[in-house]
Amino acid sequence: MDLKNNKKIQDYLSQVCAQVKFRDVHQCLKLELETHIQEMVEEYLTQGFSEKEAVDKALAQMGDAEIIGKQLNKVHKPKPDWVVLAISFLFINIGLIASYFIQKQGLLTYQIFEKTVFFSILAFITIIGLYLFDYRKLEKYSIHIYLGTLLVLIFTVFGGIQINGSRSWLPIGPFNVNFVQISPIFFILALAGIFNSWNWNRPLKLIQGMALLTVPLLVILSAPSISAGVIFSIAFIVLMIVSGAKLKEIFLISGPLMAILILPIFTQPHRVSRIVGFLDPKADPQGSGYLNIMLSKIISNSGLFGQGLTFERQVIPDPHTDFIFTFLTYTFGWIASILLISFVGMFLLRIASIARQVKNNYAKLLISGFTSVLTVQFLWNILMNLGLAPISGVGLPFISYGGSQLIINGIIVGIISGIYRRKNISQNFKPIKE
Repeated sequence: MDLKNNKKIQDYLSQVCAQVKFRDVHQCLKLELETHIQEMVEEYLTQGFSEKEAVDKALAQMGDAEIIGKQLNKVHKPKPDWVVLAISFLFINIGLIASYFIQKQGLLTYQIFEKTVFFSILAFITIIGLYLFDYRKLEKYSIHIYLGTLLVLIFTVFGGIQINGSRSWLPIGPFNVNFVQISPIFFILALAGIFNSWNWNRPLKLIQGMALLTVPLLVILSAPSISAGVIFSIAFIVLMIVSGAKLKEIFLISGPLMAILILPIFTQPHRVSRIVGFLDPKADPQGSGYLNIMLSKIISNSGLFGQGLTFERQVIPDPHTDFIFTFLTYTFGWIASILLISFVGMFLLRIASIARQVKNNYAKLLISGFTSVLTVQFLWNILMNLGLAPISGVGLPFISYGGSQLIINGIIVGIISGIYRRKNISQNFKPIKE
């Protein structure tokens, strides 16, 4: 029996959905209710009732459409994940506090607090906007996002602005955006949609997948930016795993990937010296090991409650970006840093738990990719400040100074919040056209 052609049933479903304010779940609810009604109608038909009688009895058994609709409206009332939002806002405010004290102490030759306030407001607006936006609309543009990101990346690396030896900066009006560093997020947006129906068992798909990884990675490493290359590569492998790639396919891609990543490190003297400085800082205390030694001294002198506003200017470069964790530890103490690390762990675990809750596979891929990027960034920055990882240009998400990075973090939280808002909508349902 085709329920879609039964006017009485369709009217009943429309009455139910009229009470549910969140329109995005209407299709899902209709199919679910149709399935229940179908089962009841078939049961009555086997008992000898006519089709009309079976439909009437099934609808009567379902209950009053208005009451059912109001109950479903309570269940499907959209709400954000307050834990993710609260910790995100906490991180942003820590960044604001840090930039205020860094500026107050005159640790930099330029003003950063006002700019941080401006970009924090933009990040808040971005989170709210993407929470309301239906992320599923992005999936059909996955190829376009990938190609667009790749073209902008190529333009940035070969025609952008060079700062600190890396041509990673894209001029956009009055701002310079480190597009190489934020490009992995746009590639995740693209690859999540591309891999949503990907069959890794097919040799052609495996070759195509390798091309999707290799081409952007080579461009990123040409900037050069080893850290962005590592972050992109790890996110790619995570997306492979979540999209169903087996161990064999992962190994086939990981081999060439490791070669591509390792070769630039050991062919550039300054990168080799940086590794040596990490492994044995005392071997070159005035050169490659200087930063590691200074970081170790600052961290060891921080104490449980910090040293207050006594951080010395020019002891280490970039206390507002790469080494903001060291500044926070020295200023507010190890208790504050341990609390910060605890919140980082809570934040990442909460995002990972959302990936398990959502029914849409595209959403799982998006969150998995975002989680891998944030995990690598948080861990790398904290560990390199503690002398447990090589020093690289990886900021502390939400906290380190940087307008483009803060906006990107806002995009991540906004999309994750939008996914949580629609976590009960399964893969089969397309966005409702306005």
